[in-house]
Amino acid sequence: MTTLKSYADGTVITSRVRLARNLSGYPFRVKNAAETKDIIKKVYRSLTGCDTFNLYYAANLSEIQLEAMKERYLISQALIDNKQFGAALINTDETLSVMVHEEDVIREQCVFKGLKLFSAYNRLDEIDNEIAKNLDIAFDDRLGYLTACPTNLGTGLRASVMMFLPALTESGKINYIIDEVEDMGLTVRGAYGEGSSAEGFTYQISNEVTLGLSELEILKMVNETCERIAAEEASEMEKLYGKRQLFTMDRTRKSFGILTNAVLLGYKEFLERIAEVKLGAMLGMINITDLDKIDDLIIKVRPANLCENYGKILNATDRDLVRAEVVGRQLLKLKE
Repeated sequence: MTTLKSYADGTVITSRVRLARNLSGYPFRVKNAAETKDIIKKVYRSLTGCDTFNLYYAANLSEIQLEAMKERYLISQALIDNKQFGAALINTDETLSVMVHEEDVIREQCVFKGLKLFSAYNRLDEIDNEIAKNLDIAFDDRLGYLTACPTNLGTGLRASVMMFLPALTESGKINYIIDEVEDMGLTVRGAYGEGSSAEGFTYQISNEVTLGLSELEILKMVNETCERIAAEEASEMEKLYGKRQLFTMDRTRKSFGILTNAVLLGYKEFLERIAEVKLGAMLGMINITDLDKIDDLIIKVRPANLCENYGKILNATDRDLVRAEVVGRQLLKLKE
């Protein structure tokens, strides 16, 4: 079996840092139309010198557009639920997103590929400082940043890492990992956070506690935990799949064959098969070296993004037809 190039290759998908902020003198949920627009404009002006941002008023977007942005982790369900007043400012490469009038008045986030929590925080800190220059952020000397949810009090910071963990999942060791992580004050959830399932062996590891720790302490705790999990995943891969090389090669290549020849492809089946293909690529059993492109494809063919890219709303059968075409074409191109 080909030796894994690095424990992080393919295992760590993305790092995200999110900051929750509110304004002094305003309720957490502003519902005055004039005040809402004023806050959005002030946030937009604050970001002018930081990057190129596009401003999206949620009320002006279709359900498909909103869902597609949510599928790309740019906005949350809370913003969609408050779309009458909500807005999002998103930079051109979609690494930075600032939501206004979500659960809190302001939610800032930065997402980078790979294990780059500190880089994501440093970039977001620049954004946060500019916003703080132009708006009176709600802060208490004892409690720190004041937030709508008490669990965000203090730093208001959530650091999360998306990880691909097939070996730990199939060996059953993921349950022990989850218990250990939760004992440390961290949490393990599915790809879309609380209430979501770990589809395609994908998990989100993040801090649960924001009060009583500094930003750097939180980042270090999450980062070190994810490094350890990634190393354990690599070790388990060697043990689990090294003993069953022919079986593993057979199952992963069969999934590649199905994905590149399917006529109809439902999203659930796609997730199961693409996880197998990514596993095969990580083990050197399938000749695909750009694992990021596999992760990008997973987002690209989600239902709303599929419709948005196609240019119209598709029924379930048409989505499965188009998904099969897109996936087959992209995978064959990646294998060239």
